[in-house]
Amino acid sequence: MTKEERLRLNIAIENLVQKVKKVQKAHPELLLGECTAPVPEGYVEDDPLRNCGNTVWSGLIEPENSELDKVLYEYLAKLPKVPAEKMAKLTGDNLWVWGGPTPYWGGSMADDTLVRGADYFNADNVVYVYGPTDDKMMKMHSKYKRMLCQINSQCRTPGAQDEFYDADRGADKLRTPEEKYFADAANAEYLSKLSLQYPNIVGAMCDDVSTYFDKIVLPDAFEARYKGLKKYNDKLRMYGVIYVHELGTKDYSLVQPYIDVVNLWYWNKDEILEYDEKLELCRQNFPGKPIIQGIFLHEYGRSDIGSPIDLLLYQLDKARENIAKGIVEGVILLGDREIKKWPAVAEALKDYLANQ
Repeated sequence: MTKEERLRLNIAIENLVQKVKKVQKAHPELLLGECTAPVPEGYVEDDPLRNCGNTVWSGLIEPENSELDKVLYEYLAKLPKVPAEKMAKLTGDNLWVWGGPTPYWGGSMADDTLVRGADYFNADNVVYVYGPTDDKMMKMHSKYKRMLCQINSQCRTPGAQDEFYDADRGADKLRTPEEKYFADAANAEYLSKLSLQYPNIVGAMCDDVSTYFDKIVLPDAFEARYKGLKKYNDKLRMYGVIYVHELGTKDYSLVQPYIDVVNLWYWNKDEILEYDEKLELCRQNFPGKPIIQGIFLHEYGRSDIGSPIDLLLYQLDKARENIAKGIVEGVILLGDREIKKWPAVAEALKDYLANQ
């Protein structure tokens, strides 16, 4: 990208950033991740536990969002296409779907929301997040080849970790960081024990590893979770969510021993244009660690609406190229809640998977 192209892109990004801030200030009731595509006339929602969100946000961030997409698509057209023979196929071994019961981000509190999402994409593997770690939910997802389960409190559905807190604390009480620390470790230990009963459990997911650290990610909580996870089954792997915009700004050296696999996500859609550079930066920050690629169907970073389809498919092409190279070990699609929010995006992705 030339200096002039970078300037044009940055201006388009900044115009959208400022528009989003203005809309957020004027409409605090419109929450992150809840925007959906307009529903067809006569549509009847078949999930009474779904947060149906809103259909107005996308219109309020125009024309700035479309202007940014125009620039992104122009630059995307200049990038070399990945030859088909250099791409691995996304199959039962390397394709996962992320999801679980949540009242947030246009999600659903239905127990089987992840089941429906994984089956829609014909995925053999699931990343079960947000909901409780218990026998009922493990059994519900036991048909999948491999399963990861969230073990930290970040983004969890209210009440999901209550059994791991002190019994004398009411469920409606705010939790201190210390309580969450011990609950996470207890959750990890219980998952370790459950894995002996459910052999498709192959690891744990730690969401938003460094979101609340500014300079350096401190190790204490990660060490406690890691020890809990390995207590009954040392073959389980700890996965950690990292965003590319955090790389180069935070020090991960102290948590290296407690992350087995990096789950890498491109939060901002413009970062996808620099896929290779960002992937290499991840490898530098986590030397020797396996990487599994996260794919958003909802673009949370800049626009907070459905992902631009061509950018999404390009990211999948790049992930498949790097799977073939042995640099990336698989793809996690996020996920179940986005299928109803952005049906055109979900259908394009499903078609892509069917015609690799």
